[in-house]
Amino acid sequence: MIRFSFLAAAASVAGVGLGLCGFPALAAETPAQSKPAHVEAIAGSSLKKVTLTPKAAERLGVQIDEVRADMSGHRIVPYTAVLYDLTGGTWVYVHSDPMAFVRQAIKIDTIKGNNVYLSDGPSLGTKVLAAAVPQVFGTEKGVGH
Repeated sequence: MIRFSFLAAAASVAGVGLGLCGFPALAAETPAQSKPAHVEAIAGSSLKKVTLTPKAAERLGVQIDEVRADMSGHRIVPYTAVLYDLTGGTWVYVHSDPMAFVRQAIKIDTIKGNNVYLSDGPSLGTKVLAAAVPQVFGTEKGVGH
């Protein structure tokens, strides 16, 4: 009986010691977690601007491409840049500021291999997100957060 009380008291003291010393020290040593992205409403629009941290962009494997033209002047984006929403709308993410993206509607004329020919959308030379598009869309919509 004395042995049990001694062990119970020792365990209790150890638990209090961990509670008072261990966890606050652990919390003090752990850097504050910053969010991997900042989502900002765009005034007068249902769209949002998504700004990724450099670490988030690296983890997602973000790649930027641009709207280019074929020999006849038709605008082209890579197929990986195209996003289809639940209603069948088609979009690309335009690269606005460093690591910031805003969704822009497009109209597809035709798709040939990895190239999407646009009948409407961003102008030539506009930088677009070409990888991690579904992840940025999920971030914009708050899916998984």
